[in-house]
Amino acid sequence: MIGKTLNYISHHAIAILALVCSLLALAGASYAAIAIPKNSVGTAQIKQGAVTPPKFSKQIGGYVRLYAKVTPAGKIIYATPGAKVTLWAPSSTGIIGIIAWPHQAGPHNACSALATTGSPAQGPISATADATRAGTSVEILSANPDSLVTVAVIC
Repeated sequence: MIGKTLNYISHHAIAILALVCSLLALAGASYAAIAIPKNSVGTAQIKQGAVTPPKFSKQIGGYVRLYAKVTPAGKIIYATPGAKVTLWAPSSTGIIGIIAWPHQAGPHNACSALATTGSPAQGPISATADATRAGTSVEILSANPDSLVTVAVIC
């Protein structure tokens, strides 16, 4: 009986190993599905650079090429390299600002800008992207002068 079992295992070792590995993977995924709370994985858990353009859906048509987060005083908290606030001034309607990058955001100047105020975001504000060979700039018009502004250039 032991001889037949050893003979069977020796002839089917790869299949048995594949079955064991499959069961371990299934057990790990099942444990993660039960043990990790809903919505517990977010931006803070994703490492810088882990999500690259090829990982986005083709339906989106672009990805974030440039970004910046600016304080109500016009100071950059964080941004893609080279970002500078070239204008940040109060107006009768809120804040007028321009953020510029020294490099072109995307091919064919086909870029759009998105901007929100608040942290967490409280809704979109007016943002216009202008990409030239000299660089990319985004003009911002915000009605809330006392809030953080987050800008993204999508190409």
